Parts: sequence; structure tokens; C-alpha cells
Amino acid sequence: MNDLTARLTEWIDAAPAWAVYVIACGAVYLETAVAVIGLVAPSEAILVAAGVVAAIGRPSIVVLVVSCAVAALVGDVTGYWLGRLTGPRFSRSGFGRRVARHAHRTGYRPPEAGDAVVAIVSARWVGYIRSITPLVAGSRAMPFHRYAIATAIGGTTWTATILLVSYGVGATLGARVALIVGLSVALLAFCYLIFRRVRARRRAKA
Repeated sequence: MNDLTARLTEWIDAAPAWAVYVIACGAVYLETAVAVIGLVAPSEAILVAAGVVAAIGRPSIVVLVVSCAVAALVGDVTGYWLGRLTGPRFSRSGFGRRVARHAHRTGYRPPEAGDAVVAIVSARWVGYIRSITPLVAGSRAMPFHRYAIATAIGGTTWTATILLVSYGVGATLGARVALIVGLSVALLAFCYLIFRRVRARRRAKA
């Protein structure tokens, strides 16, 4: 374990800071700009890993927090305008109907005018809901200025909290945490793939 941790520390030290920025910001942006990606690969794990790497490697946590907050805002705005442009066509599409069915099962409530800010901010903290909210808000023609304010608050608090907490933990426990995070993400991804296959087979039999 100690040898593996030492090797991981050497790899993190050798990783260029710009690569960490690009990967973290790209994951945050694509999760809400392209809903399909967000439904498959939530970005929390990447942000946690980026925060740990910043604690024991070259990236700056300040640059990470600011750039990821901007990426979250730009991704949300992109998803909003995609929903705005597609409008009713999104709701009538096969993907839109599947999203609606799954959202209904999870108890998701589309943001309405009265509680738009609260709904958008809170949606940031739930992976699946975070991915579809921009599309739904745009297709429902929510006023852009209200949406932009709400998503800026949600995206900034979400990215800052995850990055700063993981940075603090990484600074305290070091590369061992990065190893645990990596193994945990790999295990969760494997379990998720198994779950999807089992569910698909059950649906096919039904």
C-alpha cells in the first residue's frame, strides 16, 4: 500500500496543472451542456479527484474553483439555450419522454416561476436532476435573467464546496486519499455498468 501510494504521489507531482484544469472544467461543462453525458458520468468524482490533486500536486485550488464555476455556468447556459431552441420538440422526442418518465419516478419537479431560484440552486446538488434542469428550464421558456442568477449561485456554491472540501481532505491525508477515491470511482462505475445490464435484461424479458 505504501509503495502504491508513493507511486501515485510521483504520478500526481508529474501531472501538468493545465491537464487537471481542462479535465475538471470539461467534465463540469459537458455534464449540463450535453445532458446525455451527465446522465452517464456525473462530475462529482472528477471534482473530488481534482481537489485532492490540487492539495498534493501542481494545480492551484483558486484557479480550479474559479474555472470550474465558470464552466458550470457556461454549461448550464448552453443547456438552457438548447432547450429554448428545441422547445416542444424536446418534450415530444423519445429522449424527452424517457427523461420525463425517469424524472417523475425520482420525484423531480420542473422549476416554476414562483420557486425558480430555489429549484435551480438545489438541483445543482443532484446528479441526474442537475443534467436535465437546463434543458427543462429552456424548453419551458423560463426568463433567462432569472435562470442565469439561479444557476450562477448553484454552480458556484456546488463547485466551491466540493473542491474545497476535497482539497482540505487531500491536504490532510495526502495521496492515500487519492488512491481510495480512484478505487472507489472505479468500483462504483463497475457496479453501475452491471446494474444497467441487469435492468436491460429484465426489461427485455418483460
